[in-house]
Amino acid sequence: MQILGVVLILTVVALFLLWIRSKRHEKGVLGKTTGDAQVFDVVVKGVYAPAVLRARLGQKVKINFLRQESSECSRFVSFPDFKIRQELPEGKTVTVELAPTQKGEYTFTCDMSMYQGKLIVE
Repeated sequence: MQILGVVLILTVVALFLLWIRSKRHEKGVLGKTTGDAQVFDVVVKGVYAPAVLRARLGQKVKINFLRQESSECSRFVSFPDFKIRQELPEGKTVTVELAPTQKGEYTFTCDMSMYQGKLIVE
């Protein structure tokens, strides 16, 4: 019974640490301001990294995607709210330019929605 209790406690602690880590990534990253745009660099390799991008309203947004894998799922990125679907050739950087006009959260995904990201405009 003691072993079962120790295993249970370790499981709860591990889940708590994973939850904290996921919340930290939820905050997202700010773009680098270059001229009149905010620029983000996103690596596509199993996921979008970073997956949460934070931008300021009133500036253009440029997201540089670098696809470092050959998975067919990650071949395209879509921004449904902006009606954008862009091909991401493997090993090449592709820039997607957006001009958000409202605050909000805008998702971006692969064609199968297995890769998911979020642009938060504040």
